[in-house]
Amino acid sequence: MKPTSFSILFLLLIVLFSCNSNNNDAKYAVIADATLSEEPAAVESVAELSMSEKNKATDKDDTELKTVEPVLIKKKIIKDGNISVKTNDIAISKKNIDELLKKLNAYYETEDLQNNDQAISYNLKIRVPAANFEKLISSIENGKDELTSKNIQARDVTEEFVDITTRLANKREYLKRYKELLSKASTVKDILAIEENIRVIEEEIESKEGRLKYLSDQVSFSTLALNLYKEKEYVYKPQAQDKFSERIKNSISEGWTSIIDFLLWTIAIWPFIILITGIVYIVRKIKRKRKNKVQ
Repeated sequence: MKPTSFSILFLLLIVLFSCNSNNNDAKYAVIADATLSEEPAAVESVAELSMSEKNKATDKDDTELKTVEPVLIKKKIIKDGNISVKTNDIAISKKNIDELLKKLNAYYETEDLQNNDQAISYNLKIRVPAANFEKLISSIENGKDELTSKNIQARDVTEEFVDITTRLANKREYLKRYKELLSKASTVKDILAIEENIRVIEEEIESKEGRLKYLSDQVSFSTLALNLYKEKEYVYKPQAQDKFSERIKNSISEGWTSIIDFLLWTIAIWPFIILITGIVYIVRKIKRKRKNKVQ
């Protein structure tokens, strides 16, 4: 009985020891997992970084779009046009246009003057505040000059404006995250990869900002191409005839010039003249021999 009791007691101690060791291992595993989760992860490869950042950003696209759209309720319209005006006094008409632009806070972007035998004209490219665009058109139409052509266009760029604004906000968020990753990068390879991504994003941001600035300028100031011209009267001016004696002198001079030109031309072709003369002489000589033989 004694060996049996001793063996049972030994088995119980082994079971208790194994259970205790399993609990400790599980405890250590939990602590290790928690510690790893709290440690900052090493910087991933470029592809993994890009995918993770893009996935995080796409989750915020809808919310960012909702925050941008209500601000851009007002439509963004670009207005421009072309007008041609015929005038009888171009100096007065140009002066009137100058005064009109001062009243409407407009200015000339380009001013080109053309003066030829048919007409004198101004090709003017006018930038005017969008609120005064219709006033400028109306003032030109109601003026004393004749309106010969008119073409006005309006382009709605609201959708493009909203799209660029939203993308620009997202790009700035990407840039912020990459800079945060850059501060945590530990290897040269990861630092160079993140810096390259930062450079690309900064270039995209500059491009979007430039496009947004251009659209804002086009919306704020409308463009009008104005052609102001005056046709000139065609006056026939007959050419004055020379005196008879002058005409005779000119004829003699021209005739003498023709003779000299002919002599010079003949001298220039002297090899051909000699060649032709030789050929004619040989042909005649052959004919004479044939006639003598026949006789």
